[in-house]
Formats: sequence, structure tokens, C-alpha cells
Amino acid sequence: MHSATSYGHPPSGALQGLDLAPLYENCLFRSDIRKETYNSIATELCDYKLIWRGGSVDARGYRARTRNLSACVIQYGDEVTITPRLYSDFVLAHVCLRKGIEITADRATTFVPEGSVYFSSPRTNISLRWQEGCEQLLLRVPLDMIDPTGRHCDFGSGMVLAKSMTPLFVHQLNTALAISHRGGSMSHFDAWTDHVERGLAQFVGMHLRGPATHRPGSAPPTRTEGVDWRERLEAFIDARMRRPIGLDDLMQATGLGRSQLNALCHRAFGCAPMELVRRMRLQALKAELERNPGQDLTTLALSYGFDHQGRFAQYYRGAFGELPRDTRRRLL
Repeated sequence: MHSATSYGHPPSGALQGLDLAPLYENCLFRSDIRKETYNSIATELCDYKLIWRGGSVDARGYRARTRNLSACVIQYGDEVTITPRLYSDFVLAHVCLRKGIEITADRATTFVPEGSVYFSSPRTNISLRWQEGCEQLLLRVPLDMIDPTGRHCDFGSGMVLAKSMTPLFVHQLNTALAISHRGGSMSHFDAWTDHVERGLAQFVGMHLRGPATHRPGSAPPTRTEGVDWRERLEAFIDARMRRPIGLDDLMQATGLGRSQLNALCHRAFGCAPMELVRRMRLQALKAELERNPGQDLTTLALSYGFDHQGRFAQYYRGAFGELPRDTRRRLL
């Protein structure tokens, strides 16, 4: 293991202003060994099952603590699927600093893109798929701080924090991290520290009880305000560019019904949802071809889900006015 020598990815978008310096000054581990990484994270958060996709490991972790809250920044490097042992005495705030995560909590799947925050409180199961290169801040909030009476039954499985509320969360989180950095020098301000911690905990609890919360067995929430559904739709497609995507997946990612998603997609993008998937895949494929024009076109097309070469060529020419082989010939 090695000590931290540099800060991670600077927060952007709605997370701008998040000061992670107190976290990055306390390095838990840095390792390229899978077992060592697993042991370090399991000890800090909770026991979990970890499946590596098979890429290179560049794992690191940093920690900050106040009297009752615990925050970690974790990075694996490789794409990973995580299945934590169900947590019962705390909830987690997942802050996507870099890349995104796909979370399935109590049968509801949500893609959380970079720059977003997700609060999770699963009842029966939860699993998370981190994109390659993903970096997350995980804030562990004890349930007893949210509601000392123990009435947690009205919590949903989880929810994405609205972007309009994210700056407020960042402000509270910054204060908590600053307190963690001061450590023992804050001992004369215990009452105020307790107020800061409980304010942050109640903010999380308020949203888990809010109208956007998904409860087990209920239909996913509908989100149509602003561009939130569009951001999550494009982020979900981008994250699964080389993996199967169906219309049901897009409905789950946006929280929209079939007819509503189709209508809104035509209004926003001028096409049906699955046509948008094809369009984005063609754009990504062309960009990769331009970076490496010498690669095999059949292999490249198959990697993006185009298993019929004739139709692929037609789609490509319809989108860019030339055949894939013409693009390659022009660049070589």
C-alpha cells in the first residue's frame, strides 16, 4: 500500500464547491491487489461480495469521521459489481465524483450519473455496478440520528437527489468534513457539532420519505421536471454502450412509462427511445473508428451490438453520409 500523493477528480456540475481536502489527507489504502482492496473496504463500510470485471486494479480509499458520521472516497479502477450485506442500522449517501453507478435496490434499478447523489436504504437487497474509473464518496448516516424513535418503516429503497437540492447537500457535507479535519480542537463545540451532524442526517431522511421515493412493490417514480430524465437517459445509454439495452431498461432508468417515454423522447430528440440508443452507439463507434481506423470493422460493429453487417452499413451511411469503409479509407 502507498500513501496518498495527490487529490482525486475535482467535483463538477452540481457538486462544484465540494471540498474533499479533509478526506484526501487521510489515506486508508492504495493498492493494485484485489484481496487487499476488498479487506480494506469491508472493514471500513460493511461486508460485501465483490466481482471484478477483469481489468487493471487501481484502488484507493480515503476517510473522514466526525463524532457520528463516516465518509469515504473509494476508487477501484476496474469495473466492479458490489453486493453489500444488507445494512440495517444506517443509510448511505452515494456521491458520484467521477463516472456513474447502476444501483438495483429492492428490484428497482437506477443509473446515477457523474455529479449526482443517491440515498439508499434497501429493505431486501441491493447491488451496485461501478463503471471503470468510477470514484465515489460514501457517507454513512446512522438511522438513529435521522429518527431516534426508530420509525424508519416509511423510508423508500432509495432516490436520486434533485439537482436543485444538491448544492444544499454539498454545503452541509463541507461543514461536516471541515469538522472532521479539526478533530479534537472542536471539543468545546460539541453541541454545535451535534447540530451539524443531525441537520445532515435529517436532510437525508427527509428525502428518503419524500414523494420521489420508490417503495418496494410500487411503480418507479415519474420524473418529468426539467431535463433530469434526459440526463439520466443519456447517461444510462452511455454507461451501457457495449451492453444489451431494452426499452424496459430505459423505462427503469428514467422512471417513465412506455408511452410517456416515447412521447418525451420524440419531443426532446426527434426519435423513439431505441432509435436514440442506436444513434448514440453509432456516434461512439465512429469516434472510436476515427481514433483507430485500422481496426476490423466487423469486430467493431459487433462490440457495439450491430450483429447484422448490412443493416449496420445502412445505419452508418444514413447517419454520416458515407459507409464505414469510406471513413476508414479517408483516415488511413
